[in-house]
Amino acid sequence: MNNLVLSPDSSKRYRHDVIDKKDVISELPDSLLHHILSFLSTRDAIRTSLLARRWKFLWTYLSDFNIKLEDRQKQIIHLFNQVDTILEKAKFIKRFSLLAFEDVDVDKVYCWTITLLLKHKIQELELSLNLRSPFLLANYLTVLKSLIVMDLELPCVLEVAGCVHFPCLKTLELQFITFADETSAQHLFSGCPVLQKLTLENCGWKNVQNVSIKIPTLTTLIIEDESDSILNCKVTIDAVNLRSLSYNYNFIIELIPVGLTSLADAFIDVSTIHPSLEQYTIPRAIRLFGGILHVKSLVLSKYALSTLSLAENLLSRLPTFHNLTHLGVDREMYDFTGEALMDILEKSPKLEVLDIVDGFDQDYCSDGEVWTLRSVPHCIKHSLKLVRITDFWGRVAEMQFLIFLLKNATVLRAVNISCGESLSADLEKQAEINNQLQVTRKGLPSCAIEFRCRGSCAKFLNQ
Repeated sequence: MNNLVLSPDSSKRYRHDVIDKKDVISELPDSLLHHILSFLSTRDAIRTSLLARRWKFLWTYLSDFNIKLEDRQKQIIHLFNQVDTILEKAKFIKRFSLLAFEDVDVDKVYCWTITLLLKHKIQELELSLNLRSPFLLANYLTVLKSLIVMDLELPCVLEVAGCVHFPCLKTLELQFITFADETSAQHLFSGCPVLQKLTLENCGWKNVQNVSIKIPTLTTLIIEDESDSILNCKVTIDAVNLRSLSYNYNFIIELIPVGLTSLADAFIDVSTIHPSLEQYTIPRAIRLFGGILHVKSLVLSKYALSTLSLAENLLSRLPTFHNLTHLGVDREMYDFTGEALMDILEKSPKLEVLDIVDGFDQDYCSDGEVWTLRSVPHCIKHSLKLVRITDFWGRVAEMQFLIFLLKNATVLRAVNISCGESLSADLEKQAEINNQLQVTRKGLPSCAIEFRCRGSCAKFLNQ
């Protein structure tokens, strides 16, 4: 066995070799050292200033700073000092992110923000702070030509002065803010003339009745909330170039789309919240769908579909989706939503792809005939080419729906079935289901039926 203990002579030689070795890293060019530091956290990058005189000011040439303070109250003063040091010594700050769960003084935040925006001409600003006092976007934001991205997670009241203007802001994300009043909300949206992406997550609209988001450059809009109260608030979306809409708001506010002629995809996840509120939510749902009639790809949650299923004479109240080629149902289908789905198919004459993303709800679709299958929608006869169903178990409702499609979809080319856990392990049942589907399709143009199981894939082509 080798002796791992160094002799006195060898120990001296080792220390001598270490001393004689050059600090190769420190001799690298500044540009390369800056690149190396960019891979470190902000905290570690600043700590390199203690390594040697060569490193003392290298971190000040970084452009991206990310500071995070977790639940440690004793470090709040250290946080203030760290931010002050960065703002004072950094040469050029392009992106600045500050996350703190402890209470932060709003006046301190004002000071930091002014320095970032006016001195450093920052391009990306992310603030996630616990503020107790209202936060004011005021005069110092009147001529901000540098800011491109702004993300504010501030659980406080947001006041916006009329002079606020973000001439270059392209991405705006607001989380947990409450608009002080209708005027503040309108000033903010009107002050972003070239905005491309807008995210409003868990925002408070209780002080707003009518506001318009009229931004011709807007291409992506995301609105999400988990509240369960209904507000008398109308938000008009007037964005001729909007291509993507995601709305998950339980109809707390009424979203009124206007002229969304460029809409390519939409995701709608809303519910009635409570049966006593159906008188508000159902009309809002109908008006929302009436405003997205130009959409090309539409994904509905099972809750959105169940809300539509509560509307009387739904077929006559839905618009015709002349551009819709892809329709998806996200999360498990309920039995009682089948009729609403058929109504939407009836109003989608050019539909080519139908996705049942998470299959059928096992608690609702296990026994008996659950689908109301009236006349065959036009798209099933003339345009539907691909059907995908995931988490398929082979229950009565699922089989009934598949047989209906295979019997009537004359141009159908493929059915992709991702099996649930029990069906994946039952090859005999898979074969039985396939035989039943093949018999149903007999005499019609060929259609590839594919079963995707965990760890395997089987394809069948009817002749």
